[in-house]
Amino acid sequence: MVLNPIKRSQIPSPLEDQRNFDELITQYLNKCDDLLSYTKRYPVVKKTAQMTVQRQNRNPHEEHRWLRRDIRLQISYNDLKSILFINRADHLPRWTPQMLAAEKVEGIVPNLCDVYRYTFRSQGIKARRDYCQLVVKREFTGDIARVKPRIFTPSASMTNLAQVMRSQSTVNLAVHTMGGHHYSRPDSPLTPSSPLTPSSPNPFYKGMKTARSFMDLENAASEYAASEYAAPPMPMPLAMMPQPLPSFPTKSTDPDIDAVHRPVRRRFQVVTIPMDHKNCTPQKGYVRAFYETYEEVREFEDGSVEWSCIHHSDFSGWLPGFMADHSIASAFPKEGESFIEYITKGSAMN
Repeated sequence: MVLNPIKRSQIPSPLEDQRNFDELITQYLNKCDDLLSYTKRYPVVKKTAQMTVQRQNRNPHEEHRWLRRDIRLQISYNDLKSILFINRADHLPRWTPQMLAAEKVEGIVPNLCDVYRYTFRSQGIKARRDYCQLVVKREFTGDIARVKPRIFTPSASMTNLAQVMRSQSTVNLAVHTMGGHHYSRPDSPLTPSSPLTPSSPNPFYKGMKTARSFMDLENAASEYAASEYAAPPMPMPLAMMPQPLPSFPTKSTDPDIDAVHRPVRRRFQVVTIPMDHKNCTPQKGYVRAFYETYEEVREFEDGSVEWSCIHHSDFSGWLPGFMADHSIASAFPKEGESFIEYITKGSAMN
């Protein structure tokens, strides 16, 4: 299993421990902000007049990829809020292909933090799936609606970043002392330079031989750092140096760039994550699967509206990962097309 569901016991009571409850919810909302910023870098796999779909490159540390979908809609913010925020459970089965039902299991904070069971019919060779999901919603208006730049890298990408930092520190070592010989390292640790002929023996090796405590070792290291054997400090690698923030045009002919930098009047977020709940156990005839989505609807100053959805899922069962990935990647744009059709025909307002 890739996605670990949160346990019901991990959620503090909003009445008895409001502070910790708010902190937990804020963590998920912050992750939504982070993902909205970070996933903009993903390659575009499909683009139409109203919808752009992006997909994460293969990451060896993750079994399933992240997907992002941006839809520009000809609908008012309030109407979209009614569909995706206020009456979400009523509308979701109407436009989501293969969804059978959305059943509320518990209202922790009604319509702001709820637990739902979602069931899906089988398609092709897949068995029926059911999901137990925690759904968190928040709306932001005024100054807090302004989107701030984020620096989050999801999941194992943080591990990749740490590995890069470690490799950078190794690549840029100035000298290596191997077997008492001095080596320089502009390109490789195995490229020797002219041996140094210091006037005194290497204090580090001398200190190592006579050390009787950790204090002696620290003193030996300090003497070595001050000696002529020690390498001069290296400048910070260019890749790690602080870079000036890029300047962006206030207006652009590219709607994707424009959507990021246009002023936002108000927005709401819906975060859906896997849940482990005693009243939402797997049903007979269904395979318990897991997914998480991070959604945001933004209204810009000119009145236009955009809906972004970032999705990551694990089908579970016996279905191989590559087949599940292929199925999810093909279904994700179709869900967006189904929603556009649902809005266009006016079904959502009936």
